Amino acid sequence: MSSISEHTFVSPVSSDGLRTSSNTPVSYCGAVTLARSERVLAELYERRASAPYEELTLTVSSCGGPTGAAMYLYDTIRTIKMQLTTIGTGDVDSSGIVVFLAGTRRLISPRTTLLLHEAGRHFDPHQRFTARELDAMAREDRLKDEQYASVVAANASNLSVSDVLDMMRDNTVLSPDDCVKFGLAHALVS
Repeated sequence: MSSISEHTFVSPVSSDGLRTSSNTPVSYCGAVTLARSERVLAELYERRASAPYEELTLTVSSCGGPTGAAMYLYDTIRTIKMQLTTIGTGDVDSSGIVVFLAGTRRLISPRTTLLLHEAGRHFDPHQRFTARELDAMAREDRLKDEQYASVVAANASNLSVSDVLDMMRDNTVLSPDDCVKFGLAHALVS
């Protein structure tokens, strides 16, 4: 088990030579939403523009939310190759895991848990759907599950997409040690 004795965002230089910011990390706290993802991206862009050689840090504590909103943030950060350290703390559940995995360096606090589960939907009791509409929603949810599992497996050192799909079906809760063991987190923050 790896351990980091101090928060990496206060150390002067990271292992890859980037200056780490002495500023407060950006926070992704609460449900995953498109609005929150846009706000966090705007703040990360602003900080990167004002200090292009400082490493950015994002703390993540989230109960999850729409997978698409998490994928938007993940794909944007990965596409522009933003050097970002994410720190998982508290609950990092469901699509909050995708936000956490956006980091190129991922740390996790010792009291954090990650919950993997299959996609689901909430319905208003007065809504009416045809069989065709329900089938389309089920197909979309299966595709979201595959995309989600692909992101998790791509960031793990020893999990396949099939492994992750099985974990999702079992509503698996991962401990910080599990996250390090599977390569989802690079180290524990102590």
